[in-house]
Amino acid sequence: MEDRLRFGAFKGLQSVGVTRQFAKRRTILFQGEIPRGVLVLESGLAKVYGITNGGDQRTVTLLSAGDIFPVECVFDKSRVSLYYYEAVTDCSVMSLPKGEFVNALEHDGVLKDQVFQTYMAHYTSATMHIYALEHSHAQEKLVYILQYLVVRFGEKQANGLTKIALRLSHQDIAEMVGLTRETTAVELHRLKARKLISYQRFSYYVNVPLLVAATGSDEFENVAV
Repeated sequence: MEDRLRFGAFKGLQSVGVTRQFAKRRTILFQGEIPRGVLVLESGLAKVYGITNGGDQRTVTLLSAGDIFPVECVFDKSRVSLYYYEAVTDCSVMSLPKGEFVNALEHDGVLKDQVFQTYMAHYTSATMHIYALEHSHAQEKLVYILQYLVVRFGEKQANGLTKIALRLSHQDIAEMVGLTRETTAVELHRLKARKLISYQRFSYYVNVPLLVAATGSDEFENVAV
């Protein structure tokens, strides 16, 4: 879906918000920072991540247009951001006074429904991400994280494959499942040899029926996010 459609119901709040631009790889919000308001991604893609005691990055989730953050602060579960937020692509981010957002959420049914639907989709995706992390074998982790990415960002192609509409490096995928870049590269090559996926540079194409068959969990084929 186009960014302007994802942003949709937030357009009525642009008059009380301030929009800032963040270049690719720039930090939008730091872990432990107290946000000045409710942040809404207008366009682009952002990564939410933490850093382990060993200094490794671990991706928590990815945000696209229409997502609000940090959710834990917006809904009073924490005073500070629990994670880092980084622009994966060039991003436009709108900052809203929290009171204005809460008031709009109470009185604007379209906005409330969009926020609800967005976070039900995030919840479903998060359970799939967790399920991928629970597997002990590297290839199984990758099969399930690819399924998560298809559900979250998949675009069906004329040739029957599904394109993951993100530019992903081996390192990006490795950080999602706690693997090294080297192991991830080897296992992705094996999945390619099995014709579950194809890729070139940063673009990935998935044979969804074969991927579903590889998991043995055909119920995931029916997930709509």
